[in-house]
Amino acid sequence: MKIKYISELTEEELADFKSSSVYKQSHADYRYCDVHFNYYKEYFGDAWKDLSLVVFEKQYFYICIYMLTNGKELSFFGSPLEIYADTSLPTQNQNKAFVEVYTKIETIKEETGARTIKFYEEPHFLLKYYEHKNFESHIVFENSIDLTKREDDIFMCLRKSYKSLINWGKRNLELHIYDQTNMTDEIMCQFEEFHIQVSKRRTRSHESWMLQAKSIKEGLGYIVFCNYRGKLVSATLVLNGESECYYGVCVNDRELMAQNLPIGHYGLYKSILIAKEKGLKKFNFGDVSDNADPKINAIVKYKRGFNNKLCTRIACNCSI
Repeated sequence: MKIKYISELTEEELADFKSSSVYKQSHADYRYCDVHFNYYKEYFGDAWKDLSLVVFEKQYFYICIYMLTNGKELSFFGSPLEIYADTSLPTQNQNKAFVEVYTKIETIKEETGARTIKFYEEPHFLLKYYEHKNFESHIVFENSIDLTKREDDIFMCLRKSYKSLINWGKRNLELHIYDQTNMTDEIMCQFEEFHIQVSKRRTRSHESWMLQAKSIKEGLGYIVFCNYRGKLVSATLVLNGESECYYGVCVNDRELMAQNLPIGHYGLYKSILIAKEKGLKKFNFGDVSDNADPKINAIVKYKRGFNNKLCTRIACNCSI
Protein backbone atom coordinates (compact mmCIF):
# COMPACT_ATOMS: atom_id res chain seq x y z
CA MET A 1 0.00 0.00 0.00
CA LYS A 2 1.34 3.45 -0.97
CA ILE A 3 0.56 6.99 0.13
CA LYS A 4 1.64 9.78 -2.21
CA TYR A 5 0.97 13.41 -2.93
CA ILE A 6 -1.26 13.71 -5.99
CA SER A 7 1.30 16.08 -7.53
CA GLU A 8 3.90 13.28 -7.40
CA LEU A 9 1.88 10.50 -9.05
CA THR A 10 3.35 8.99 -12.19
CA GLU A 11 1.40 9.26 -15.44
CA GLU A 12 0.22 5.66 -15.04
CA GLU A 13 -0.78 6.19 -11.39
CA LEU A 14 -2.58 9.41 -12.26
CA ALA A 15 -4.52 7.63 -15.02
CA ASP A 16 -5.57 4.92 -12.54
CA PHE A 17 -6.54 7.58 -9.99
CA LYS A 18 -8.74 9.37 -12.53
CA SER A 19 -10.67 6.15 -13.18
CA SER A 20 -11.13 5.40 -9.46
CA SER A 21 -14.23 5.70 -7.28
CA VAL A 22 -12.65 8.29 -4.97
CA TYR A 23 -11.78 10.52 -7.92
CA LYS A 24 -15.33 10.36 -9.23
CA GLN A 25 -16.68 11.12 -5.74
CA SER A 26 -14.44 14.14 -5.31
CA HIS A 27 -15.07 15.53 -8.78
CA ALA A 28 -18.81 15.52 -8.30
CA ASP A 29 -17.90 18.63 -6.28
CA TYR A 30 -16.74 21.53 -8.46
CA ARG A 31 -13.98 22.59 -6.05
CA TYR A 32 -11.65 19.73 -6.91
CA CYS A 33 -11.83 19.95 -10.70
CA ASP A 34 -8.41 21.12 -11.93
CA VAL A 35 -9.47 24.50 -13.26
CA HIS A 36 -11.39 25.40 -10.08
CA PHE A 37 -8.50 24.21 -7.93
CA ASN A 38 -6.21 26.51 -9.91
CA TYR A 39 -8.67 29.36 -9.30
CA TYR A 40 -8.38 28.85 -5.54
CA LYS A 41 -4.60 28.87 -5.78
CA GLU A 42 -4.75 32.18 -7.66
CA TYR A 43 -7.34 33.66 -5.27
CA PHE A 44 -5.53 32.70 -2.06
CA GLY A 45 -2.03 33.20 -3.40
CA ASP A 46 1.23 31.44 -2.53
CA ALA A 47 0.53 31.21 1.20
CA TRP A 48 -0.94 27.72 0.79
CA LYS A 49 1.12 24.64 -0.11
CA ASP A 50 -0.67 21.77 -1.85
CA LEU A 51 -0.34 18.50 0.12
CA SER A 52 -3.26 16.59 -1.42
CA LEU A 53 -2.94 12.86 -0.78
CA VAL A 54 -4.06 9.51 -2.12
CA VAL A 55 -3.66 6.04 -0.61
CA PHE A 56 -3.62 3.20 -3.14
CA GLU A 57 -2.49 -0.31 -3.89
CA LYS A 58 -1.85 -1.18 -7.53
CA GLN A 59 -4.86 0.31 -9.39
CA TYR A 60 -7.09 0.39 -6.28
CA PHE A 61 -7.44 3.80 -4.59
CA TYR A 62 -8.69 3.76 -1.02
CA ILE A 63 -8.61 7.39 0.11
CA CYS A 64 -8.32 10.83 -1.47
CA ILE A 65 -7.88 14.05 0.53
CA TYR A 66 -7.42 17.47 -1.07
CA MET A 67 -5.36 19.15 1.65
CA LEU A 68 -3.22 22.26 1.90
CA THR A 69 -1.26 24.05 4.60
CA ASN A 70 -0.31 27.64 5.32
CA GLY A 71 2.26 26.47 7.85
CA LYS A 72 -0.21 26.75 10.72
CA GLU A 73 -3.07 24.39 9.86
CA LEU A 74 -4.06 21.57 7.52
CA SER A 75 -7.29 22.35 5.69
CA PHE A 76 -8.69 23.13 2.25
CA PHE A 77 -7.76 26.82 1.99
CA GLY A 78 -9.09 27.33 5.53
CA SER A 79 -12.22 25.20 5.10
CA PRO A 80 -12.65 21.73 6.65
CA LEU A 81 -11.22 18.82 4.70
CA GLU A 82 -13.45 16.49 2.72
CA ILE A 83 -12.22 12.91 2.92
CA TYR A 84 -13.24 10.54 0.14
CA ALA A 85 -12.97 6.79 0.76
CA ASP A 86 -13.91 3.79 -1.35
CA THR A 87 -16.12 1.89 1.09
CA SER A 88 -16.63 -0.95 -1.40
CA LEU A 89 -13.09 -2.20 -0.79
CA PRO A 90 -12.29 -4.62 2.10
CA THR A 91 -12.64 -3.09 5.56
CA GLN A 92 -9.24 -4.36 6.63
CA ASN A 93 -7.60 -2.53 3.72
CA GLN A 94 -9.58 0.64 4.48
CA ASN A 95 -8.32 0.58 8.07
CA LYS A 96 -4.74 0.18 6.87
CA ALA A 97 -5.26 3.14 4.53
CA PHE A 98 -6.54 5.30 7.40
CA VAL A 99 -3.42 4.46 9.43
CA GLU A 100 -1.28 5.49 6.46
CA VAL A 101 -3.04 8.88 6.38
CA TYR A 102 -2.60 9.48 10.10
CA THR A 103 1.09 8.53 9.93
CA LYS A 104 1.61 10.86 6.97
CA ILE A 105 -0.13 13.74 8.78
CA GLU A 106 2.29 13.26 11.69
CA THR A 107 5.20 13.56 9.23
CA ILE A 108 3.67 16.63 7.57
CA LYS A 109 3.22 18.22 10.99
CA GLU A 110 6.94 17.95 11.65
CA GLU A 111 7.91 19.15 8.17
CA THR A 112 5.60 22.17 7.97
CA GLY A 113 5.05 23.22 11.58
CA ALA A 114 1.26 22.90 11.22
CA ARG A 115 -0.40 22.40 14.59
CA THR A 116 -4.10 22.11 13.79
CA ILE A 117 -6.27 20.23 11.32
CA LYS A 118 -9.79 21.06 10.16
CA PHE A 119 -12.15 18.36 8.88
CA TYR A 120 -15.80 17.40 8.75
CA GLU A 121 -16.83 14.78 11.27
CA GLU A 122 -17.59 12.19 8.62
CA PRO A 123 -15.88 9.81 8.04
CA HIS A 124 -14.93 9.37 11.67
CA PHE A 125 -11.44 7.86 11.45
CA LEU A 126 -9.62 11.14 12.20
CA LEU A 127 -11.70 11.55 15.35
CA LYS A 128 -10.20 8.30 16.57
CA TYR A 129 -6.77 9.94 16.64
CA TYR A 130 -7.60 13.49 17.69
CA GLU A 131 -10.66 13.38 19.95
CA HIS A 132 -8.56 13.32 23.13
CA LYS A 133 -6.44 16.29 22.09
CA ASN A 134 -7.40 19.97 22.11
CA PHE A 135 -10.62 19.59 20.14
CA GLU A 136 -13.36 21.98 19.07
CA SER A 137 -16.42 21.36 16.95
CA HIS A 138 -19.33 23.42 15.71
CA ILE A 139 -22.44 22.94 13.61
CA VAL A 140 -22.37 24.21 10.03
CA PHE A 141 -25.74 24.88 8.41
CA GLU A 142 -25.80 24.24 4.67
CA ASN A 143 -28.52 24.94 2.14
CA SER A 144 -28.85 22.95 -1.06
CA ILE A 145 -31.56 22.12 -3.58
CA ASP A 146 -32.31 18.63 -4.82
CA LEU A 147 -32.41 19.12 -8.59
CA THR A 148 -34.00 15.74 -9.18
CA LYS A 149 -37.27 17.24 -7.92
CA ARG A 150 -39.88 18.58 -10.34
CA GLU A 151 -39.65 22.29 -11.14
CA ASP A 152 -43.02 22.89 -9.43
CA ASP A 153 -41.67 21.34 -6.22
CA ILE A 154 -38.54 23.49 -6.36
CA PHE A 155 -40.72 26.58 -6.77
CA MET A 156 -42.91 25.52 -3.83
CA CYS A 157 -39.83 25.45 -1.54
CA LEU A 158 -39.11 29.14 -2.14
CA ARG A 159 -39.76 31.66 0.60
CA LYS A 160 -43.32 32.86 0.05
CA SER A 161 -42.31 36.47 -0.61
CA TYR A 162 -39.80 35.39 -3.28
CA LYS A 163 -42.44 33.96 -5.59
CA SER A 164 -43.93 37.34 -6.54
CA LEU A 165 -40.43 38.85 -6.84
CA ILE A 166 -39.40 36.12 -9.28
CA ASN A 167 -42.59 36.67 -11.28
CA TRP A 168 -41.76 40.39 -11.44
CA GLY A 169 -38.36 39.45 -12.88
CA LYS A 170 -39.94 37.22 -15.51
CA ARG A 171 -42.02 40.17 -16.71
CA ASN A 172 -39.41 42.91 -16.52
CA LEU A 173 -35.93 41.47 -16.97
CA GLU A 174 -34.15 40.30 -20.11
CA LEU A 175 -31.97 37.24 -19.51
CA HIS A 176 -28.70 36.30 -21.23
CA ILE A 177 -27.16 32.90 -20.46
CA TYR A 178 -23.51 32.09 -21.13
CA ASP A 179 -22.07 28.57 -20.94
CA GLN A 180 -19.53 26.49 -22.86
CA THR A 181 -21.45 27.11 -26.09
CA ASN A 182 -21.04 30.90 -26.15
CA MET A 183 -18.70 32.01 -23.34
CA THR A 184 -15.98 34.56 -24.15
CA ASP A 185 -13.33 36.39 -22.16
CA GLU A 186 -15.14 39.63 -23.01
CA ILE A 187 -18.28 38.44 -21.21
CA MET A 188 -16.28 37.65 -18.08
CA CYS A 189 -14.55 41.05 -18.30
CA GLN A 190 -18.02 42.63 -18.38
CA PHE A 191 -18.93 40.68 -15.23
CA GLU A 192 -15.66 41.70 -13.59
CA GLU A 193 -16.20 45.41 -14.37
CA PHE A 194 -19.79 45.22 -13.11
CA HIS A 195 -18.54 43.66 -9.87
CA ILE A 196 -15.94 46.43 -9.41
CA GLN A 197 -18.56 49.08 -10.19
CA VAL A 198 -21.01 47.73 -7.60
CA SER A 199 -18.38 46.95 -4.95
CA LYS A 200 -16.58 50.24 -5.65
CA ARG A 201 -13.26 48.35 -5.39
CA ARG A 202 -11.39 45.39 -6.83
CA THR A 203 -11.70 42.39 -4.51
CA ARG A 204 -9.59 39.87 -6.46
CA SER A 205 -7.22 39.60 -9.39
CA HIS A 206 -8.14 39.76 -13.06
CA GLU A 207 -6.43 36.37 -13.47
CA SER A 208 -8.91 34.77 -11.07
CA TRP A 209 -11.81 35.97 -13.24
CA MET A 210 -10.14 34.58 -16.35
CA LEU A 211 -9.73 31.19 -14.66
CA GLN A 212 -13.47 31.18 -14.02
CA ALA A 213 -14.06 32.04 -17.67
CA LYS A 214 -11.89 29.01 -18.53
CA SER A 215 -14.07 26.88 -16.24
CA ILE A 216 -17.19 27.89 -18.14
CA LYS A 217 -15.55 27.23 -21.51
CA GLU A 218 -14.78 23.71 -20.25
CA GLY A 219 -18.40 23.14 -19.26
CA LEU A 220 -17.83 23.64 -15.53
CA GLY A 221 -20.07 26.62 -14.94
CA TYR A 222 -22.27 29.29 -16.47
CA ILE A 223 -23.36 32.91 -16.10
CA VAL A 224 -26.80 34.52 -16.05
CA PHE A 225 -27.00 38.24 -16.90
CA CYS A 226 -30.20 40.21 -16.28
CA ASN A 227 -30.82 43.47 -18.12
CA TYR A 228 -33.38 46.05 -17.06
CA ARG A 229 -34.32 48.68 -19.61
CA GLY A 230 -31.26 47.76 -21.67
CA LYS A 231 -28.77 47.91 -18.79
CA LEU A 232 -27.00 45.11 -16.94
CA VAL A 233 -28.40 45.13 -13.39
CA SER A 234 -27.77 41.60 -12.07
CA ALA A 235 -25.18 38.90 -12.77
CA THR A 236 -24.91 35.40 -11.34
CA LEU A 237 -22.01 32.96 -11.67
CA VAL A 238 -22.55 29.26 -10.99
CA LEU A 239 -19.71 26.73 -10.89
CA ASN A 240 -20.20 23.00 -11.27
CA GLY A 241 -18.48 19.64 -11.05
CA GLU A 242 -19.78 16.37 -12.45
CA SER A 243 -23.08 16.40 -10.56
CA GLU A 244 -23.12 19.30 -8.11
CA CYS A 245 -23.06 23.03 -8.70
CA TYR A 246 -22.36 25.92 -6.38
CA TYR A 247 -23.62 29.47 -5.99
CA GLY A 248 -20.45 31.35 -6.81
CA VAL A 249 -20.98 35.11 -7.24
CA CYS A 250 -24.13 37.21 -7.48
CA VAL A 251 -23.91 40.96 -8.11
CA ASN A 252 -26.89 43.32 -8.13
CA ASP A 253 -27.17 47.04 -8.89
CA ARG A 254 -27.37 48.64 -5.45
CA GLU A 255 -29.15 51.79 -6.57
CA LEU A 256 -32.04 49.78 -7.99
CA MET A 257 -32.10 47.55 -4.91
CA ALA A 258 -32.40 50.70 -2.79
CA GLN A 259 -35.53 51.44 -4.82
CA ASN A 260 -36.87 48.01 -3.79
CA LEU A 261 -36.72 46.62 -7.31
CA PRO A 262 -36.23 42.80 -7.01
CA ILE A 263 -33.60 42.58 -9.74
CA GLY A 264 -31.67 39.60 -8.31
CA HIS A 265 -34.25 36.94 -7.51
CA TYR A 266 -35.24 35.85 -11.00
CA GLY A 267 -31.67 35.48 -12.28
CA LEU A 268 -30.67 33.30 -9.37
CA TYR A 269 -33.82 31.21 -9.60
CA LYS A 270 -33.23 30.78 -13.33
CA SER A 271 -29.67 29.64 -12.60
CA ILE A 272 -31.13 26.85 -10.44
CA LEU A 273 -33.37 25.71 -13.28
CA ILE A 274 -30.46 25.80 -15.74
CA ALA A 275 -28.54 23.46 -13.45
CA LYS A 276 -31.50 21.09 -13.50
CA GLU A 277 -31.70 21.28 -17.30
CA LYS A 278 -27.99 20.40 -17.51
CA GLY A 279 -28.64 17.20 -15.59
CA LEU A 280 -26.89 18.25 -12.37
CA LYS A 281 -28.23 16.71 -9.17
CA LYS A 282 -27.60 19.32 -6.50
CA PHE A 283 -27.48 23.12 -6.30
CA ASN A 284 -25.38 24.07 -3.29
CA PHE A 285 -25.60 27.45 -1.57
CA GLY A 286 -22.88 26.39 0.87
CA ASP A 287 -22.60 27.53 4.47
CA VAL A 288 -25.64 29.56 5.54
CA SER A 289 -24.88 29.67 9.26
CA ASP A 290 -25.72 32.92 11.06
CA ASN A 291 -22.87 35.41 10.96
CA ALA A 292 -21.96 38.35 13.18
CA ASP A 293 -21.09 40.47 10.12
CA PRO A 294 -24.36 42.21 9.07
CA LYS A 295 -23.40 42.24 5.38
CA ILE A 296 -22.60 38.50 5.32
CA ASN A 297 -25.69 37.73 7.37
CA ALA A 298 -27.87 39.56 4.84
CA ILE A 299 -26.45 37.35 2.07
CA VAL A 300 -27.05 34.27 4.23
CA LYS A 301 -30.70 35.17 4.75
CA TYR A 302 -31.09 35.87 1.03
CA LYS A 303 -29.70 32.45 0.11
CA ARG A 304 -31.87 30.69 2.68
CA GLY A 305 -34.98 31.99 0.93
CA PHE A 306 -34.41 29.76 -2.10
CA ASN A 307 -34.99 26.55 -0.15
CA ASN A 308 -36.89 25.85 3.06
CA LYS A 309 -34.75 22.94 4.22
CA LEU A 310 -31.34 23.17 5.90
CA CYS A 311 -28.91 20.34 6.58
CA THR A 312 -26.22 20.26 9.25
CA ARG A 313 -22.64 19.06 9.37
CA ILE A 314 -20.14 18.95 12.23
CA ALA A 315 -16.88 20.79 11.53
CA CYS A 316 -13.92 19.86 13.73
CA ASN A 317 -10.80 21.83 14.59
CA CYS A 318 -8.18 19.68 16.34
CA SER A 319 -4.64 19.95 17.61
CA ILE A 320 -2.19 17.57 15.95
